[in-house]
Amino acid sequence: MTKKSLSFLGSFFVMAAALVIAVPAHAEEFADKIPDLVWLDIGGSVNELTSNASFTGQNGLGATVDFEQIFDIPGSKTTFAIYGTARVSAQRRHVDFGYVNIDRSGSRVIDEDLKWGDYTFSGGGTVTAGVSTRFIYGAYRYDFLHDEKVRIAGSAGLSYVDLGTSLAGDGTFTDSGGTVTTGTFEKSASVAIPVPLIGFGIDWAMTKGLVFRSYYRFFRLNAQGIDGGMYESGVHMNWYFIKNLGLGVGWDRTEIRLNSYKSGTNTLKADYAVSGLGLYATLAF
Repeated sequence: MTKKSLSFLGSFFVMAAALVIAVPAHAEEFADKIPDLVWLDIGGSVNELTSNASFTGQNGLGATVDFEQIFDIPGSKTTFAIYGTARVSAQRRHVDFGYVNIDRSGSRVIDEDLKWGDYTFSGGGTVTAGVSTRFIYGAYRYDFLHDEKVRIAGSAGLSYVDLGTSLAGDGTFTDSGGTVTTGTFEKSASVAIPVPLIGFGIDWAMTKGLVFRSYYRFFRLNAQGIDGGMYESGVHMNWYFIKNLGLGVGWDRTEIRLNSYKSGTNTLKADYAVSGLGLYATLAF
């Protein structure tokens, strides 16, 4: 795990600890069994991923690159994930949070010229490509319907998104001025921004100790050099075999459609999707 990932993860746990300290001392119970101050799903998920991106420089060139297909980057990866919620006032008000980090890379000899930003990498060279993604999520959630077995809520929050792509290797490349060079090259592009998300969720106690949870969140923007959207959804089934501890399975999906992100003379376009089936230890306090 990189220093950047450790920094993000450390910040996340500081935030989560502050939320736990801030919640009320008295816990009501959901469906006559499950404590309702803090819920945590901690575990791992097997993720399926697709990533396409183009990086256009000042000369206006930049073809779309399918990272999984061209560079043999794995299309699946098992990762650590955490999701949680903490009640911050009596009954209806909560704070949701989550953390996911996925880094992948692949390497191969390219068989045709590849354009990336102002550079053209000639076929025959060895190229290593990397795709990194980190999500830290936090949101305020309010239960419009709040009873013993069913809760329906609306939410508003932020997902801090760090999406990066890179190409590096040995071979022949041409820069924006037309100079041809043989040797080592490296080019990267990234975007790291907080994305506001609005959404809704449902918690349903199907039977005593068995809870179905679902959510949908989204954001769309076309302003200040950014044209794109982010969409998140998921369903979890948690079984609490004792009062504070259980097991959970869940399916979660995140999609980023970045039609255009302009920074100076550079333009980054990307379409990234990750969906994963996870197994979690689920805790309730």
